[in-house]
Amino acid sequence: MTWPASLSALGQGRRIGDWTLFAVAAVYVLPLAGLLFWRPTYGILYALAPLALLLVSHGPLAIAAVIVASFFYFPLPGEIALLPADMAAFALIAAYLVDLLVRRPVDAPNPIARAYLPYLLVMLLSIALELFTPLSVRYFFRQVVLFATFLATAHFGRSGIARKILIVYVVAATVNSAIALIQFLPSGGAVRAFGLAGRGFGDHAMLALIIGAVFYLWSRDVRWRVFWGAAAWLAAGGIVATQTRASAITAGWCLLVVLILTLWKARDFNLRISYRNLAIAAVLAVIIVPILVFYTPVFSGIAHRFGRLGPQARETVLLRVTLWKAALAAFSANPLFGIGAGNFSLVSQWVPTVRFDPIFYMVSGLSTHAVIMTALAETGIAGVLSLAWFFWRALRTAWRNLTAVVSEAEMPVVISLMAIAVAVVGSVFYAGSWFWGNNSYHMAVFFGLIASFGFRPAEAPVEKVGR
Repeated sequence: MTWPASLSALGQGRRIGDWTLFAVAAVYVLPLAGLLFWRPTYGILYALAPLALLLVSHGPLAIAAVIVASFFYFPLPGEIALLPADMAAFALIAAYLVDLLVRRPVDAPNPIARAYLPYLLVMLLSIALELFTPLSVRYFFRQVVLFATFLATAHFGRSGIARKILIVYVVAATVNSAIALIQFLPSGGAVRAFGLAGRGFGDHAMLALIIGAVFYLWSRDVRWRVFWGAAAWLAAGGIVATQTRASAITAGWCLLVVLILTLWKARDFNLRISYRNLAIAAVLAVIIVPILVFYTPVFSGIAHRFGRLGPQARETVLLRVTLWKAALAAFSANPLFGIGAGNFSLVSQWVPTVRFDPIFYMVSGLSTHAVIMTALAETGIAGVLSLAWFFWRALRTAWRNLTAVVSEAEMPVVISLMAIAVAVVGSVFYAGSWFWGNNSYHMAVFFGLIASFGFRPAEAPVEKVGR
């Protein structure tokens, strides 16, 4: 039996000789012992080779792998610190290229992709004008990987996998929220806990809370409603554990967006949402949450952090002000194309005067903590305008999906994606790391799913179903 025939037989449930499986396992496993002993990193990569082969041959599974890997912040050793999400993204991109070469499918025009290309070109021009610094080249390479991840997700998303990907995301966020709470609660709230996902987990949990709330409101099955409700509460607990104010603020106003969209579309499907229950929940939240935050010792750190947003703002708030002042100084140095994509962490090389700020020593090497300010400093007016067009096309595509989809099963999916797009775009003015770190893959995957609905055939007419 030939090798391909053996795989085919295995897939059809036929028996393959035990000696064959033993020989194959021995040939593969024996070198693993030596690699793990002499070169542990290479040994781990060697052990993961079969998984990589599986991901390359199955695009939707590779998308799920990117999502799961984004919850593990463990940079691989080396000059370029690759993350597990980077490795999963490479497998997804490889799966995309293989599918294009083997099946040669024709994708419909992707309006979001066409809007992102000008931003890539502006970034490339900005770093060319600064003579391709090593930092900017690495940053641009990451943007190319993100763009390819977005294209691959949009390509494989045509098969209607969006709901499954959202479930995978929420499950991963729920598990990490539980880990973060286990770290957070025993400390009495004295530490900021992020589980395994790193400091960006506040945004991870924020998106999971949005998705959980949408599916909770749209679930008719009691078991699924319990699942989504529990997941939403755990995600909220994850935000609390991180004590990330920007994520909490974004989650708050995005939940209002979710409620408005749900109340608007629910009548089309006879989905009865009790206004009385919503009112009771809102009143309880207004009463209980402040009591827990301000009068429970475990939440004293959270209250303290939010208190710094008031008239006595200090520490991290002043740090952000210093960062934004430095960003404006970098913008004024080159208003058209900025100081080069990815170069802000070394802004003092382009604008030496920023060193005179009394607390600049605390912020040297950091990002601006705001996507728009970063784009303004690094790519100037040209970058901000191209980025605005990209965000506009993403919001417009998500809105068209919301108004065009007529299947109740997909309505919570498109509402979730619409709310995520709103959360991403709204948060870029005061926070966000949607173009670097693990969070960048969330934007690439979710925007890819938004674009994938444009490739799908028209749905059947609306079928209204009673409770």
